[in-house]
Amino acid sequence: MIAFMNKSPQDVAIAIIVLAAIVLCSTVIFIPFRLPHVDGQSSPEVLAKRVKSQLGMNLKDLENSLALEPIVTGEEPFMLTYRMPLTIDASTMSGYFPTNESARRLLLTLEDNGKSADAYGIDPQTNGAYLVKWNTTFAANGMHTLQVRLHFVGALSRDAVYGPKQIETVTNILQWEYAGHGFGRWTTFYGWLQVTSASYSILIYNTNKSLMQRIDGHTDKGLIDEVWKVHPTNKYAWSDDDLEAKVYITPTITDANGQAKSNAPTVCVPYP
Repeated sequence: MIAFMNKSPQDVAIAIIVLAAIVLCSTVIFIPFRLPHVDGQSSPEVLAKRVKSQLGMNLKDLENSLALEPIVTGEEPFMLTYRMPLTIDASTMSGYFPTNESARRLLLTLEDNGKSADAYGIDPQTNGAYLVKWNTTFAANGMHTLQVRLHFVGALSRDAVYGPKQIETVTNILQWEYAGHGFGRWTTFYGWLQVTSASYSILIYNTNKSLMQRIDGHTDKGLIDEVWKVHPTNKYAWSDDDLEAKVYITPTITDANGQAKSNAPTVCVPYP
């Protein structure tokens, strides 16, 4: 009030108008942060109503349809396969995009221990269900909790529905590094072994199953770190459709003094 005592009535009126505008702008600025879904997941009640109105089904039924049902394919333990009985059309991170606009606003992902999983695929099948495949060669040894997540895509929406938890235990002898894997201009074979000492052989084949390269090595650090720098002659880089590799690992058994005693059975691990 003291600041206004020596001002003219016109100045005071202008100041009041400016102050009112500041208050109004502050109110408008904070409105978006009170909108539903912006700060996080809706309440179960609101989410259930949304699922019912958009998908025409109960929330519990939707959760159950996101369950992972294990299927034996012969690729175990490195590739785990599941049937998911969801019949709703939705986009996937595997590159499937429905033609229906509403379906494109739904996104299926796989979570591993509460984070986005590495090296997985979710693909719709002709029978209306989905096939989920998870490559465990990029996963650390130990217990993994898998869940399928159906996300309602939208600028102001963080709503998602989670399927039942599927517990898997990974016991692979080798964990490949996920970043930078696969065949390209040159190929990196980088991974961590569950044993300190081992000999290994990397065999690289073309599509005719002809051996193109064999790389032999030994580690006493529990690490495979090799680079194959053979470039294709007919194009810029290799792709995973051009080549495949198998890695044969023979752990070294040592005594209490660290002296090599013998070799354990050889294990074959795919790449990538």
